[in-house]
Amino acid sequence: MSRHTSTPLLAALAAVLAGPAHSDDARDCVQAKDRETSIRACTELLRQQPMNVVAYNHRGNGYRAAGNYDLAIADHTKAIELDPRFALAYNSRCADFTSKGDYDAAIADCSKAIELHPKYAAAYFNRGIASGRKGDFDRAIADHGRSISLNPRYAKAYNGRAWAYLKAGDKVQAMADVQRALELAADDAAALDTRAHIFEAMKKRNEAISDFRQALLKDPSLQSSLDGLKRLGAKP
Repeated sequence: MSRHTSTPLLAALAAVLAGPAHSDDARDCVQAKDRETSIRACTELLRQQPMNVVAYNHRGNGYRAAGNYDLAIADHTKAIELDPRFALAYNSRCADFTSKGDYDAAIADCSKAIELHPKYAAAYFNRGIASGRKGDFDRAIADHGRSISLNPRYAKAYNGRAWAYLKAGDKVQAMADVQRALELAADDAAALDTRAHIFEAMKKRNEAISDFRQALLKDPSLQSSLDGLKRLGAKP
């Protein structure tokens, strides 16, 4: 776990993993890399511990990853009802609402997470994503910048800011940020896709095609890269 992991996340994970009972389900719920295992383990943990807010939060994240946004929102809302000061659940529901396209609700939830934990880098990042998708690129750039100031090695925040800069028309700063994102996470499909879009905006067709293809090697289902190759008249 990164030394930049947020204080509320550390506290929550410590609480759910502390007890010896049901330890396998607890670990799979919060640490499993695949969403199916996480959802199954969290569901079993909640059967045994129906007030476990961390299990609701992680099961909700699993549902969001599976595209079940309403179930994700329901789980994160339940976590908030059980603990109205649980910043992680507000941040998670922010991501749910962003995925569902309700950007105002997302921004409100991330803002609440930041109110509860002012140094919560992931909440600034997620609010930046929601603001960018809403078309408020200045706010997105500011939020990603704040996230980076709190965690200078936050590759996703550099990529998020790169995309916001691109949409705002600043290709030079967009390229600088995405290059930093790729220095920190060389195999990140989203950052490769972002750089491909920047190359495309710069009229560098061959470089764009190469990056779209590299992104698809990492994530064959990445629709924005598939669409990019189609626009450029190239095969995956």
